[in-house]
Amino acid sequence: MKKIHIFCLVLCIACVKSPAQTNVNFQPEDQRIFDRFLQYADQKNLSDQPVSSSIINIAKFFTNTPYVGGTLEGDSVERLRVNLRELDCTTLVENVLALHLLLQSTDRSFDHFCQILQNIRYRDGKMDGYLSRLHYTSEWLENNKTKIPFEILNLPGGQKFSPNVSYMSTHCSLYPALKAHPDWCVDIAQTEADVNRLSFSYLPKNLVNSATKEIQNGDLIAITTHIQGLDVAHMGFAVVQKGKVYLLHASSDAKKVIISTETLHGYLANRKNHSGIIVARIEK
Repeated sequence: MKKIHIFCLVLCIACVKSPAQTNVNFQPEDQRIFDRFLQYADQKNLSDQPVSSSIINIAKFFTNTPYVGGTLEGDSVERLRVNLRELDCTTLVENVLALHLLLQSTDRSFDHFCQILQNIRYRDGKMDGYLSRLHYTSEWLENNKTKIPFEILNLPGGQKFSPNVSYMSTHCSLYPALKAHPDWCVDIAQTEADVNRLSFSYLPKNLVNSATKEIQNGDLIAITTHIQGLDVAHMGFAVVQKGKVYLLHASSDAKKVIISTETLHGYLANRKNHSGIIVARIEK
């Protein structure tokens, strides 16, 4: 009889566990940071702010959060990795946008945040293994433009940008999941072929200074690159201060989330592998 009671107790505990969290990798500290964010959002009335202000203030919440690369890797089975303790440029952007969307909802639970984050991070919002993740920023932009939603701006002087991606399929050994599953490289190559059919408008970096007035607070900045096989090397948000545009981003140089002390134009000019920017404006 006692064994039956113990079994029922375990079963009940299992039933109480959130279905949304059974396929989520996170630490207790992530949930505590999430709770602190909700308090911060209420104190600043972020829900009532214009989109541009909301985006920047959400991003500023993560100021000084340590920069750590590769935080999405490591699971033998793909799970949604939630890490608010350590960020790289992409996870900063994803978390900020997920929290922005969360504040527009009546459901502000951690589970709902995870669902929104999954929708942003995976192709059509469906997590179905490593290959379903949006690995290239070009596909990430295309797949998320109606989910978030945002508009890719055509700035004065903008030119056609073709992704021309091939880096993952030609460097499979650099990615633990692809190294463990060499056959997936064929699938990645097919994804790259699909990505390479996309086209965006980008602004070469020598023209960024002249387009400053067209960029607003909270605009998503995707920095294109000269590195062969890659489309975008870095991401962040535009911050406008005294008529000049700066970049709020997870900096690998500073090892934390910062607002760059250089203007966006200066930041790009000082980095030879950066070729220009794609600018997306969050619409609501």
